[in-house]
Amino acid sequence: MDKTQQQSGNTTENRNLIAEKELLYLKDYLSWELLAIKKCNDTANRLEDQDAARIIRETGKKHQEHYNAILSQLQ
Repeated sequence: MDKTQQQSGNTTENRNLIAEKELLYLKDYLSWELLAIKKCNDTANRLEDQDAARIIRETGKKHQEHYNAILSQLQ
């Protein structure tokens, strides 16, 4: 480890580990994605316009894909 890395204190010695701050960012991101999924589903269920509901459901599916992609990287 070079002197810059030692002084910063922000790097981990083993890059397979997640720093606490990084873990908090991931937790927030996953929470935002879950909220987006729930809001899309709720909104789509309330809409009378089926075309608009379909578009909102597709958006919710994209958020679900993002959520699943992050989780798969953490395993």
